[in-house]
Amino acid sequence: MARMGRHAVLLLGVLLLRPACTPPSTSERAGIDQEIARNILWRFHGDPRFANVRVACEDRRVTLEGRVDDPKAAADALQVARSECRGGTVESRLEIRPR
Repeated sequence: MARMGRHAVLLLGVLLLRPACTPPSTSERAGIDQEIARNILWRFHGDPRFANVRVACEDRRVTLEGRVDDPKAAADALQVARSECRGGTVESRLEIRPR
């Protein structure tokens, strides 16, 4: 009897964990990409060095485009993007050009 109870608990655990193991749907991936881009933009918000930087995220690949004034600002933008990309990749297409 106790053995049957353990099997039932094990089966229930497997059934409950199964949905967590399925790959995310297209809409879930798009939502994750939007959240990543939003988090990066929120961190850029209020910092005038990043006023001309655009952020795009697709399939957890973050792309930074635009212009910054100096190499330090470009490095800081990359650091922020990497900290928010959730294990994805970051590509910088930033142009360094003083105003």
